[in-house]
Amino acid sequence: MKKDLILVGADIEIIELIQGVDSFNILGIIDNYRSGDYFGTPIIGCDDDVKLLRKHYSHAEIVITLDDTNLKEKLYWSYKNIGFNFANIISPRAYISKYAKIDQGVIIQHGVNIGPLVEIGICSKINVYANIMHDGVIGKFCTIAPNVVTLGYVKIGDNVFIGAHSTILPHVVIGNNSTVGAGAVVTKNVPDNTTVKGVPAK
Repeated sequence: MKKDLILVGADIEIIELIQGVDSFNILGIIDNYRSGDYFGTPIIGCDDDVKLLRKHYSHAEIVITLDDTNLKEKLYWSYKNIGFNFANIISPRAYISKYAKIDQGVIIQHGVNIGPLVEIGICSKINVYANIMHDGVIGKFCTIAPNVVTLGYVKIGDNVFIGAHSTILPHVVIGNNSTVGAGAVVTKNVPDNTTVKGVPAK
């Protein structure tokens, strides 16, 4: 039997991803800026309607599609505190080690590799063709953009955005609320609340 989902944020990539996973059915989308329908999926309300939606869709699970790390955290707690649960959406075309640990609300897109002893935190999103190597940690509410490579023992904190085509070398720690620019090569630890970019990243 398929699980019913509600998406928070209209995102055609995530809709197509879910359509390729046989175990889910999308009931609708919660979006503050759209009405009607979005690529055939109805807009059923906005964030202000969340308590009413909980009454009507108490059996449904939530998927937060957004990339904004801080907004994801805010929405997670808003929906969590009124009783919604969160689904993991994992592409059948991703490889996930049986020794990896994935928390709730995680999105893993096509072509992703998740190595052994990797941990992925609540509501993090791993975009297409990212490669998260062994013994790595991705914190809560992170967004890992396409084609990112994190090598062994990399630790990424909470609310971190890693830009497309970035490479993070072994044993590097990325602090909470930090951003790595697209194409960066990160060779040293990054403190909390810091943006780095370039080769090597500074």
